Formats: sequence, C-alpha cells, structure tokens
Amino acid sequence: MPVEKKRANQTNPWDDLFRDILNNKLTVILFVVASAIAGVLVAQYTRPVYEANALIQVKTRSNSVAAMLGDIGSFLGMGGGSAETEIQLMQSRRILEEVVDSLGLQNNAEPLGIVDRFLHREGRVDIRYLYFPDTSVMPSDRRGEPWTLVVDDSAKFSFYDDLDQKVLTCELGRLCAVPYQGDSVKIQVSLMNVRPGQKFEVTQTLLIRAINAVIGNLTISEQGKKTGILSVAYQDYHLERAKWVVDTLTAIYLRVNEEFASTDMKNSLQLLEDQLPEARRVLDSLMDALSAYRESKGSADIETETKIALESRLRLQQKVIELEQLREEKARLFDRSHPFIVTTDKQISALKKEIARSDDETKKLPEAQRKILTMTAEAQFAQNIYADLLKRIEQMRLLVAGVSESAQIIDAPDGNPKPVKPKKKMIVAVFLFMGLCGALAFISVRKKWRGVTDPVALSKETGARVYAWILNGEQKAQDGLDMLRLSLDLDAAGTSRVICFTGLLPGVGNSFVARRTAELFAKEGKKVLLIDADLQQGGLSKFFKTEQNSGLVDVLAGTSSLQAAVCHTAISGLDLLPSGRLLLCAESVFDTEKFKNFLLLARDGYDVVIVDSQSLQNSMDASVLGQNADEIVLVLEYGRHKINDVQESLSLLSKATRPLKVMAFNKCEKPIYINKTGSNK
Repeated sequence: MPVEKKRANQTNPWDDLFRDILNNKLTVILFVVASAIAGVLVAQYTRPVYEANALIQVKTRSNSVAAMLGDIGSFLGMGGGSAETEIQLMQSRRILEEVVDSLGLQNNAEPLGIVDRFLHREGRVDIRYLYFPDTSVMPSDRRGEPWTLVVDDSAKFSFYDDLDQKVLTCELGRLCAVPYQGDSVKIQVSLMNVRPGQKFEVTQTLLIRAINAVIGNLTISEQGKKTGILSVAYQDYHLERAKWVVDTLTAIYLRVNEEFASTDMKNSLQLLEDQLPEARRVLDSLMDALSAYRESKGSADIETETKIALESRLRLQQKVIELEQLREEKARLFDRSHPFIVTTDKQISALKKEIARSDDETKKLPEAQRKILTMTAEAQFAQNIYADLLKRIEQMRLLVAGVSESAQIIDAPDGNPKPVKPKKKMIVAVFLFMGLCGALAFISVRKKWRGVTDPVALSKETGARVYAWILNGEQKAQDGLDMLRLSLDLDAAGTSRVICFTGLLPGVGNSFVARRTAELFAKEGKKVLLIDADLQQGGLSKFFKTEQNSGLVDVLAGTSSLQAAVCHTAISGLDLLPSGRLLLCAESVFDTEKFKNFLLLARDGYDVVIVDSQSLQNSMDASVLGQNADEIVLVLEYGRHKINDVQESLSLLSKATRPLKVMAFNKCEKPIYINKTGSNK
C-alpha cells in the first residue's frame, strides 16, 4: 500500500523553519555555542577605548564694538564666524600638525603578547621623539620594518633594530642618540607603564597618516542649533592620552584662532598708525602757513559771511568723504547698476556741484580774504582728517582687543574612566545572531543539496512504490514500521512468501527495518523466519542475544539441519537463522540449487520468510537473492541518496523481474503529509 495521503492544513514557511531547527537542534546548538565562544574571545581581545571631551564657546567677535562703529565695523570685516567654520579650522592640518608633533602621535609602540592582550595588561609606552636612520642609508628590504623596545625595568629600556640587534639602552625622559649605519638613531620616551621584560613593536607613521588617524578618532559638533557651543571629543586606548590630545588641541585652536582673527585688524591698525605722523605734519604745515600769511597781512580777518561760506564748504567736503567711503564699501557687494550705488553717485555729484558754486562765490571776495579763506579751509580740512584718523585708530584698537576673546573653554578636557568601546554585550549578541544565521544557512544549503526527501517525487521518477516513512529513533519509528507491515500484508496472495530487505548504502538501517518488521509479523500471529544473509559480517544475532555458532552457511553446506540451526527468540512465532560462519564472497552461494531448495523448505515451515541482505554498494547479494524472493524492499535513508543513485540501484535489481520492488524511507526527520495534489509537505 502506498504512503497514506493525509489532508493537512496549509503550512507557512515559519512552520518549516521551526521544524528544521528542531530537527537539526544539535547543529544549531553547535553553531550558536561556537559563535558565542568566538564573540567572548573577540570582546575580550579587543582593547578598550576611552573618550575625553571638552566644551568650547565660540563668541561673536566684538558685537558691541561693531554696533558702536556701525558701517566702519562692517567695512573692517567684523562679525562672528559660524560654528562650521570653527570646526573646519579645528580639523585643519595647520592645527593638527602641531598637535601630532607636540605629543609625538607619529610614533607608535604597540605591545606584543597575546596573553597580555587578553588579560589587558599589555602596558603602555609613549614615545615623545623618534628618529630613524634616513632611508637612503638603509637597505631596501629593511626600510619601514618595525624595531623592538624591550623593558629592562620601570625606568630603563633597550632598543633593538629590525635584525634584533641591540642599538642602545636609554632611560625614561632622556633623549638618547647613537650612530647607526652612517646616520643616527634618536629616541625619547616620555611615559612608561610597563612590567620588566615586556616588548613593544616600534614604528613611525607618516605625518599625513597620523593626522588622518587623529581626525578618525576626533569628533567635533555644535551643541544645539546656532548656539556657538562646540563639543570636542577624542577616543584613544588610554584615557590620559585622550585628555592630552583634547587639551593640546583646544589650546592650539584658541591661540591660532586669535592669531587668525586679529591679523587683518592689526595690519589695518598698523597702517593707520603709520599714516598718523604724516597727517600731523601736513596739518602743522598748513597751520604754520596760515599763521605766517596772517602776520604778513597784519590783522586781516574774514567777515561773518565768509565764515559761513567756509563752514558750509567744510561740511560739504566732509559729507563727500563719508559718501565716498560708504560707496567704496558697498561696491564690494553690489555692481554699478545697483540702486544704492546709483543714488550715492548722484548725491556725491550734487555735493560737488554745490562746492563748485561755493567756490564761485568766494572768487568775488578781495584777494586777502579769498587767500585766508582758502588757507583756512585747507587747514580745517586737514584738522578734520587728523581727528578722524585718531578716532579710527582708537576704534581699531578696541576691535583688536575684542577679538582676543573670540573663543573660550567652558568645560576643561575630562573623560569617563569607563571605556566607551567595545560594547561587549553587543559583540556577543551579534556573534550569537550570526551563529544562528550561520546555522540556518548551513541547514538550508544542506537541505537544498541533500538527497531525495520526497517519496511522491521519487515514486514518479523511478516507477517503484514507497511503502513506508520511518522516523528516526526506536520509538518514533513504530508508525512507519506498522505502515510497512500492513502494506506488505495487503500485497500477500495468501500463501507463504519470501521478502528480501536490502539497503542502497551501508548504514541506512535495512537490518533494523527487517528485524522490526519480522517482530511485527510475529506479533500478528504469523510464524516468521528471519534469515541473516549478510555472510561477510552478520549482526542480527547480537540483537536477540543468541550464542549458537551454526547458521545459514552450515545449513547450505549440509553440516547442520534447518531445525538445528534455527534460534528461537523471546518473541513468540519469530525464529532467527544466523549467518553462521562468515564467507569472503557469498554471491555464488545464493545462486545455487541448494539455496533455492532451502527457501522452499523454509516456505513450508513458515508463513513469512524475511531475508536481511548486505547493501547494494558492498555486494550483489540482494540482486541474486531477489530472484528467489516474492518482494524486495529497498531501504533508503532520508536525504542521503540522489534520485539517479536510486534509479541505478533499482536497475541492478532489474534481473529479478518477478518480485515486486518497493522502497521504504528510514531515519526520516519529520512526519509526512501529502496534500490533494500529491506533493509532499
């Protein structure tokens, strides 16, 4: 009887997934445990990383002074720089080069020793200054090779080259130098937190790579939006060094920021101060000339109308100067066609015309008054210029003084003694997840590439019927064995018969299936003879704990009768005929008249004769035995065989044309459900 078709509710992929996990729980456990161990090792091996940070306030530069100066302050470029500008300045090579150089971040001393690394006792060495021999004097194969620093005690160390030759011995804090290969080696160690005998691999990184490494560990961001508060954080394997980097970086930034911010203003101030003596000299010369002319003309004075004209001319000239300065400033932002520029040009032109009309009026005055008027106007104008210059110098000095406080430290560099990395729990959790995913992937790939697991598809491909689906395990196999026994019973024609059991490969469990099927037939009240036809190994005797030495070979050889060779088992109705003495080649034994007569004799004495044969891979016994059997049961292991292999095995049994050839799946991982379409679920 073919496999019973049971209706089942439509399953979903999650059911299949959970079923695969349960069926392969040992594989899943192994993967997860191995991943967990790997995660713990990685988390322990990873060096802890600490973080130091500081807060800096970037001020708007001299806003109060700029408001006081109005357009002059804007013209001089006053105003606060954005936070993004300050962040880029802090990350510039101009600042970071000085940080790297001042702390010796180019010089690397990596601790050696895996055990010390796991126990986090690898120690620390900071190299303040390091000079290797010039590469031109070193052989090409030794350039860039690491040197070794060996700790002698807490304040002394030895330095070895890449050939493990001792170069020098030095002390903590001291700059040591020795000749080497036509050049020299220099080293200064600023800090040692070590144990005697520890070794460090010493290398020197290129400046640009050291700067990029600092940038990679440096985080600068604005706290909030447009607050001007910058957070500076740096991560390092050592908290103290992280603090040093942040402290040095902020100090250099403040200094460079002040220098950059005040340079232009200082230059402008210097230019104005340089012009002051010349303006004073021009004013003094004009005043002296006016006084001399007055003395030469006696008590000559100007009338009231002339004074009014003079004051008006001076006022117009001052207005023209202010408008021209304003136009020059706005011309940096707008083109000539801008309305503001056009309006300013018209105002300047109108003022100059008014000054020209005033000049025409002064020509009507007497020569002496006209001369005094002109000289007085020039002297007054020079005095206004000198006063304006003094005012500008004072304003510029205020600007320079205000710039010196454009940034300040709010929170000094500090750090948490608890490392920020690695997140050990997260690492272990990720490895556990990876282990689970790896196990599922392995199961899926194995399931995809494994042998046949669908009895319906196998039956369609081979033409042979599948009679049983036997689950893996002694207890779980019962339903499948009952199915096989029932199917074989239904095929019976009512007379005694011979059933041959064989396997496709060794270890598929054909002996187990044959033994249990024989037991089930016996329990149904039938008289059963179980023959161990594996004449090379034998094995059924140990299951029934029989000690008889004679067996099938003895019966066929005529040295023992069937009744004497048969062993009665503890199960009523079940007799066992052991293999007896073992043979090297048994195929010729089964292809004889003696064996045929033996089977006829067995048929007369028993209802069912079950013959357990070797696997087809080891011998052709089953093919020969099948010629004398009523049925051949080919036992397959779930997922172990390819369809082509099964077809080939069935073809080997093809010369046994008379018996019915059926198959039984053994060691199945899950129950079978077949839907209406006949496909396996």
